[in-house]
Amino acid sequence: MEIFGIAMNEFIFSIFLPFLLFYLILFIFLKRSNIFGNTGNTYYSLTALTLSLISILSLYSLGLTKILPYLAASMVILSFIVIFLFSVFKYSANVATREEMFNRLKNEIQLLAEEWEKERDEKKKEEVKKKIKEKLSEIESLAKQVGRKIEEEEWYKNVKSKV
Repeated sequence: MEIFGIAMNEFIFSIFLPFLLFYLILFIFLKRSNIFGNTGNTYYSLTALTLSLISILSLYSLGLTKILPYLAASMVILSFIVIFLFSVFKYSANVATREEMFNRLKNEIQLLAEEWEKERDEKKKEEVKKKIKEKLSEIESLAKQVGRKIEEEEWYKNVKSKV
């Protein structure tokens, strides 16, 4: 059986399925990018339909639709590798950032503890004490994320005993 002079099998796998895939990808991309503003789906649908038909028919006339499954598979593998490497990089950068935040909080707490010791006014001393408690709770949760046992560190014991 033939459709437009093309064998049914070839029509389905070389034209219809790639067209459907391109259409869905373009429609989702256009909709997510909100390129036409807050309009109905009609504009996105017609644009995706037109671009998909032009793309698939051009690829079919050049004979490139036969390699589309291989191209799609290689794109999926490449995308997986890129996403994996990006997530690994993002995680390592996030861990380094947490360590820097931990050190910054530690320095702030130590400065506040010194200020608390030097302070003579009871009212101001209570305010500093409150700030120290807030910073201690922040650093405790951050220490859990970083994987440090903060309770065993001397500076933490000294500050905790004062507050």
